[in-house]
This record gives sequence, structure tokens and C-alpha cells, in this order.
Amino acid sequence: MGAFTFKHSFFGSFVECSGVLQTVFIFLLIPCCLADKRAPPLIPNVPLLWVWNAPTEFCIGGTNQPLDMSFFSIVGTPRKNITGQSITLYYVDRLGYYPYIDPHTGAIVHGGLPQLMNLQQHLRKSRQDILFYMPTDSVGLAVIDWEEWRPTWTRNWRPKDIYRNKSIELVKSQHPQYNHSYAVAVAKRDFERTGKAFMLETLKLGKSLRPSSLWGYYLFPDCYNTHFTKPNYDGHCPPIELQRNNDLQWLWNDSTALYPSVYLTSRVRSSQNGALYVRNRVHESIRVSKLMDDKNPLPIYVYIRLVFTDQTTTFLELDDLVHSVGEIVPLGVSGIIIWGSLSLTRSLVSCIGLENYMKGTLLPYLINVTLAAKMCGQVLCKNQGICTRKDWNTNTYLHLNATNFDIELQQNGKFVVHGKPSLEDLQEFSKNFHCSCYTNVACKDRLDVHNVRSVNVCTANNICIDAVLNFPSLDDDDEPPITDDTSQNQDSISDITSSAPPSSHILPKDLSWCLFLLSIFSQHWKYLL
Repeated sequence: MGAFTFKHSFFGSFVECSGVLQTVFIFLLIPCCLADKRAPPLIPNVPLLWVWNAPTEFCIGGTNQPLDMSFFSIVGTPRKNITGQSITLYYVDRLGYYPYIDPHTGAIVHGGLPQLMNLQQHLRKSRQDILFYMPTDSVGLAVIDWEEWRPTWTRNWRPKDIYRNKSIELVKSQHPQYNHSYAVAVAKRDFERTGKAFMLETLKLGKSLRPSSLWGYYLFPDCYNTHFTKPNYDGHCPPIELQRNNDLQWLWNDSTALYPSVYLTSRVRSSQNGALYVRNRVHESIRVSKLMDDKNPLPIYVYIRLVFTDQTTTFLELDDLVHSVGEIVPLGVSGIIIWGSLSLTRSLVSCIGLENYMKGTLLPYLINVTLAAKMCGQVLCKNQGICTRKDWNTNTYLHLNATNFDIELQQNGKFVVHGKPSLEDLQEFSKNFHCSCYTNVACKDRLDVHNVRSVNVCTANNICIDAVLNFPSLDDDDEPPITDDTSQNQDSISDITSSAPPSSHILPKDLSWCLFLLSIFSQHWKYLL
């Protein structure tokens, strides 16, 4: 109660101060309220980390050479027998004793339910598995991919409702005197309690053994916005799912990275619905990343696929890449992980098809959006943050202007970028994007983009834009002429002063009192917000 009284009396006294001081007060307050932070890069000078996680290591392209993966900062395979990678993906059979019910055979594995598993045995086996797959502690990504059941009871809908049904049966077998509604309540409590302990203790073990890696669960967070067939689909995450994500605060608190997924189905092929689907899922991940501490958000690495989930031999077209990659980048994430299965590399024909797709469609677009994002971050943020949309829910993209740039695949198989940005290109950055500063870095948007004299940005494999800019300076000759119409000036001044608050030009009776209040504010502002 005291805090509210103090706030009220402070503002009540402050209104007696001059309009100038009120303006200063608001000016000081706005940056505190609007600060938008992002996690710093995992690898220095790589604000957008590209990760390849598909089994293409044995793929031979059309020139009888392995596929060129030099664009990607991290390359790994999800195959089971490979260890010591910079990205490690733990499936159900690679980390401890994960309890689940086989969805195809109905077989009970390791007790089937988290209530029936032995946590200590699981952790002992998990320790062995972590040391096997990650023999040294090095910087990288550690992703636990357990999808058979969800820790939130209600989210285990069909076909995962078998976990709810089996949990209820377990309670009734142990306590036959319970009526059905009470048995359901007990089953829910036991399932969520043991599921939470299972996931949390596994996460803590991984962080303790390999602290240099970023640990998290694949598909977390999710927001279940797949209602594509509903009229006027706008991609929004249902409010109840946002609340359920809030209830998983215990998981976000112990995660060191988030790994959401935005795989596309053919139902949204070349459709704006695909963009809305991706946009809202990534936006929810950004919200969740700040739940524990909005000044130190978790890094976000978004999983995508190059094919549709229901058509695994059909590559995404350019429109679909714009609706996925193009949406992810301007929202401000730490990286993008491209996952693929053996269907990409099942034969020589499929390997050559993948190579042609990468050279003709995928890599030119990834180069485009990567360099545009880095150029915007260099120009507007001076490399102290990344460019993100001023309005997250708009169709503004970080793309190179096709009029000024050309991405060419040379005879030697390497890409090169020709061109340099115009002043209008940089002004478009400033118009549509602002800086999201890295954690513990103070940065602000650069407004004088006309004074930028050079741009030097590169991808991880040194595909660069290195340009000297010669924009005309805004000197006195460029300013609009001053009119000599005195009467018009007086009318304008009259209009301005007449619309101002009556007290805005009156000095306070006690200036020292106002300054005292400002000094109090500077020391205690965090208690007032």
C-alpha cells in the first residue's frame, strides 16, 4: 500500500513542475519501458546462426563431390552413431530411460508413464549417454526431442490421451474407493508432478555435465495455432495456450535455449496462412523467452524443414521460404536449424535433387536474408543488436533490394553478391525496423542513415557486401527555404501556443522542489514502474 501512496503523491506533486521538466521526465521514462533485448550471439559476429541437422554426410552431388555445407556455421547429423557434434539431438532411445507407450504397437516402454519410472535409474543412464554423445564440454546446442507425451495434462489430447486414460486406470487400481472425478484429479496431479520432475532433473543433469551447451526441449514452446480451416484464419495463438505456456515457467527457468518448430504442411503452400502460422509461433517463443527476465531473454533457435510434413519429397518453393525463413528473421531469433530425415538422401537421385534445390532456390534466399539482416544491424544498431520489426504483425521483410543487388552462382560453384545499397534502402530499414539490443549492451537506433559511409557484412563462408557509400550530405543547401511571410509565421505560432496546456509556459513556483522530485525518481524509478 505504501508504494502506491508514494507513486500517487509523487505524480500529484510533479504536475506542478514545468512542461519542460515533464517532457524530460517522459523522455527518461520511455527508454526504460520500451527496451527490447535479445540474447547475444552464440558465435561472435554471427547474429543469425545457421545450423544444418540432416543426414547428408554421405550425399554425393552432380559433380561427384560432397554437398557444399560451408554456408552453415554448425553442421550435424541426427544419425544415432555419431558423437561429438556441435548440435546433439537426443531422441527417446538416446537419453536415459524415457517412459512412453509405443504409438504403433501399444508396447509399454520403461513403465509407460512418468509415474511408474525410476528417476534415479534414468538419471544414471542419462549421465552415461550425455558423456557418450558429448565427450567434451564445448559450445553448442543440446536438444532433447521427447514428443510422446506432454507435461501439461490437458495437452495430451488424441492420440496422446492414452497417457491420461492409463494414469486414471493406475489411480483406480491403487485406490478403488475413489470416485471417477476424484481419481481424475489425482491422476492429473501425479502425472504432472512426475513428468515435471523427469524433464527438469534431466535438464539440470545436462547443464551440470555440459554447461557450455545450450539445453532445451524441441517443440517448446508450442502454441497450437494449426486451425487453418477456420474462416478468417489469422494465425493467432489461442489465449488458453498462452496461459498454459505461462504455467510451464518451471521449464523456461531451467532451459538455456528454446527450440520451437515451424514445419509447414502442404495446406499452407504458397499461402499467407503459412506466414501467419510461423509469425505467431515465433512471436510466442519470443514472449516466453522473456518470462523469467525480459532483460536477459533466452536464445531461440527455430526448427524448419525444407519439405512439407505431409509431402516429404516436395521442396518448399520460394514463397514458402519467405513465409518461413522470411518471417523468422525480422522477428529477432538467435538462429535457424534445418532438420531433415533420410528421405532427403535415400538415393543418388535425391541427393542430386537436394543439391540443385540448394543452389537454385535455398542458398540464394538464405544469403539474401542473412546479408540484409546483418546490413540492417550494422547500419541501425552498429552491431550492438539486431533489427526487428517495429510492428511484429506486418509483412515487412529483411530482403536485399533486387534493383540494387544480384546474387550470382559462379562457375566454380561459389556465390558472389554484386551491388550496394542506396540511401532509400537504408531509409526503408529505418522506417520498418528498430534495434533490439543484445543483453547488457546499451544501443539505440541510428537516425542519420544518410551519414553511413560504408557497409561491410559477410555470411559465415565469406559471401560479402563490401561497399563504399557516397550519399549526398544534408547541408544548408538541402534545407527547405525559409519563408518571409511574417503574418503566416505569427498565425502558426498562435496556433501552437493556443493548443498548448495553459500551464506549459509557466515556470514552477519552486524549481528546486521539482528538481528534488526528479532526483528521487532517478533513484527509485524501478519501484514506480
